[in-house]
Amino acid sequence: MTLLVALAVLTGALAQSVSGIGFSLVCVPFLIGALGAHEAIQLSVVLSVVVNLVLLVRHRLDVDRRGALLLLTPAVLATPVAALAVRSLPDRPAQAAAGAVVLLGAALLALGVRSPAVQGTGGAVAVGLVAAVTNVVAGVGGPPVALWAANAGWSADRTRATLQAFFLGLNAVAAASLGPPPTGGATIAAAVGALGLGLLLGGPLARRVPEQIARRTTLALAAVGGLVVLLRAAAG
Repeated sequence: MTLLVALAVLTGALAQSVSGIGFSLVCVPFLIGALGAHEAIQLSVVLSVVVNLVLLVRHRLDVDRRGALLLLTPAVLATPVAALAVRSLPDRPAQAAAGAVVLLGAALLALGVRSPAVQGTGGAVAVGLVAAVTNVVAGVGGPPVALWAANAGWSADRTRATLQAFFLGLNAVAAASLGPPPTGGATIAAAVGALGLGLLLGGPLARRVPEQIARRTTLALAAVGGLVVLLRAAAG
């Protein structure tokens, strides 16, 4: 189990470093296979705080503070309520929900969907609420927020930095709402080590792998993982 967790986290961290997206999308399905839905999401959210902090330090000068706050306010308010509902779900429905969110999120990012419905303040509130729910269900809140950022016309640097600021706040609240993962110390240590290794190796690798290929590979891995989790939950 510890080895599988470490490999899942390493793969997610590499995907995030090389493609700029996908830490939770890639690693959550594999963590669910090793730990079950609830523990996997708890661990993913805690590790995501570290990822967000590292990337935010790198890109802090490009943060749109107003945009981050606009998205974060409704998300923070909704997260404790959503977490309370999710914690009461049995593991099988929780797995099915997580798999569906990962699969849908990968599809949304792959298609690059745009919609006027998510523009402006009203769109930000709606997106923040959706991100709060999907984050506690599957550790994945990026796709709806990426949709909002795309419709806002942000540059890649602005999007990357602002989303890290948003998710740092969101994941910190989600981690507190869901509680600490009951994972053993050795497994947590292996996960943290794998995360650091993935972020360290991802930088040099990103300079060798074309961004489009990295992005497509990341989304394909996420889609396959989400589908497998969904099918396993359906099969019982």
